[in-house]
Amino acid sequence: MDHNHHLDGYMTGSSGSDSHHDLPSLPPAKSSAHDLKQVTNSFTMQDPRLESVTAKSSKVDVGYPEGGPEATRTTLGAFLILFVQFGLMNSFGVFEAQYSTVNLKSKSPSEIAWIGTFQFFMFFFSGAFVGRLFDSFGAKPLLFPGIVLLVLSLIATSYCYDYYQFFLAQGFLFGIGASLTFYPALSSLTHWYERKRGRIMGLVTAGSSLGGVVFPIALNKLIPAVGFPMAIRIVACIAAGILLPAGLLIRTRLPRRPFNGDVSSLVDLDGFKDLGYVLFLAASVLTMLGTYNPYIFVTVYSQSRHFDPVITTYILSILNAGSFFGRLIPGILGDKLGFFNILSIALAIAGPVLFCWLAVSSAAGYVVWTVFYGFFSGAFIALLPACIGKFTPDPTKYGGRAGMVFAFVGLAVLCGPPSAGALIARDHGSFTEMIVYSGVMCVAGAALYWAARFKATKGELFIKF
Repeated sequence: MDHNHHLDGYMTGSSGSDSHHDLPSLPPAKSSAHDLKQVTNSFTMQDPRLESVTAKSSKVDVGYPEGGPEATRTTLGAFLILFVQFGLMNSFGVFEAQYSTVNLKSKSPSEIAWIGTFQFFMFFFSGAFVGRLFDSFGAKPLLFPGIVLLVLSLIATSYCYDYYQFFLAQGFLFGIGASLTFYPALSSLTHWYERKRGRIMGLVTAGSSLGGVVFPIALNKLIPAVGFPMAIRIVACIAAGILLPAGLLIRTRLPRRPFNGDVSSLVDLDGFKDLGYVLFLAASVLTMLGTYNPYIFVTVYSQSRHFDPVITTYILSILNAGSFFGRLIPGILGDKLGFFNILSIALAIAGPVLFCWLAVSSAAGYVVWTVFYGFFSGAFIALLPACIGKFTPDPTKYGGRAGMVFAFVGLAVLCGPPSAGALIARDHGSFTEMIVYSGVMCVAGAALYWAARFKATKGELFIKF
């Protein structure tokens, strides 16, 4: 077995264990520390390249099943969780349109965008802590409190009348619940797959896009039929019916990373010693400042241009449908060509496509643009978790390292859509300045991803990375 292959995979697994599996490479439980050292040394002698890595992290090769009943159930559970959790978050364009015309019509687009923005901020920023907690405690102690918070937040939203109530229920509460469900579900996959990790990550994150297709259509049909409050309560019941069984399907298998009770250990700062990681982090922040804005304002734009109401109703679902394939296909290609390579290329195309929004002059053109942008922007969420593994040599630290990346992305989310909404207001309802701002951020992010890749590969262009 090539032990170095498992240490230098495209995305290293995180720790945590909800089910107890014997690790064939480890000595029996009653073996001494000396026995464990002998096992570790045997690995090093088999492949001298492992000496420095083993000395640094004391890590042994645990192998990856790459399938099997438990891996399949975990994949299905993660798919269903992202279908609901991220699907509802990707549906905020429907809420933006509803609030701007009915519930909160006295508020500006920027003020309303703050609700969805803060939701994403809490989701991403909490990842810095949730990821580290997953490393120590596994998935289920985080998943089920998160599911309860998600459902409660929807029910609370259905009873809201004032701006601050929507902000707390949909922005704060849902964001925390989303964080507690997303990171354990996604990180659990790294316990089961290495060689197939790209396609599995692509498949699971495509569930979020599928949810982003289904939930906007459901909301647009339910709200006129039964009213906004009842529509949200129905969605809450559907969410509970999917999330609870999905949580039971999730399994982990790698050893847990000890937690000494020190709160400061919840934050992983070691990566900042690596310039490549810092460039990667900066690229992710700039990319999020631009790429997410269309998901917030795509429905409002259609309304402002007085496109056919049918187009306005389904345009967010069309965008998420494009994103579905943009998450599935790049994941498959990433296994073959390298996750970083595919992500860098996709974002280098997404930036110019975003600028093409300026040239849209008809409903048909808008639909075509939406599909293309959804496809190329979809690779960002699909491949970002896999690319984090490139800067995480120790698999027991993946949750913490991923959480730190998403925490900084959360800061970008906190600034991006409100800034875009402010530009729309300053431009007297025109979307031109917002589109230019979003396009510049996306292009700048793509450039920094290429810089991070250049640093990590020492200038090698034609390699799988």
